[in-house]
Amino acid sequence: MTESNMPDSNTWLEEHGDYLFRYAWFRLKDKAWAEDMVQDTLVSAILAKDDFSSKASIRTWLTSILKNKMVDYWRRQGREIAIADLMGDAADENNMDDFFDKAGQWADIPNAYPNPDSALESKQFRGVFEHCLSKLKPQQAEVFIAKEVHGMDNEEISKNYALSASNIWVLMHRARVSLGKCLEVHWAS
Repeated sequence: MTESNMPDSNTWLEEHGDYLFRYAWFRLKDKAWAEDMVQDTLVSAILAKDDFSSKASIRTWLTSILKNKMVDYWRRQGREIAIADLMGDAADENNMDDFFDKAGQWADIPNAYPNPDSALESKQFRGVFEHCLSKLKPQQAEVFIAKEVHGMDNEEISKNYALSASNIWVLMHRARVSLGKCLEVHWAS
């Protein structure tokens, strides 16, 4: 890339920050995480700006970096459990007595560890499902994820995507049919 084609990273926050924030907030539903994602995206983009090839617009490039940051976030969320979630209130963080009764027995018996075969099968299914989801048209995938993963209702999807109820129904129907066919082919039961 020539020096004249080099993207001016000094203007990215001003020109694209609001768009990137709305994009992240809509998917994460958490203002602080959305802000962090945008900040991480801009830092990563600045570090990688020499790799920008001008094949796409700066906004498209930044959005793809943001999408990758969010995928990493969701993967981490699926694997990590905050210690506070295990221990209860912050005031009781160091109190192990909540786990045991006076006789030293478990107050609530912990769940059994999952069967390793089931866990592997579940992980493999998620991989196949993600593959099938990636084969959907972008708008179908976005609407499917908004409805089925984020639990949005049709009114909210209609407002955020500027779609009519019938458009949403058609997109969901096509997404479900395509996912069903793909899973039938790629997921042997």
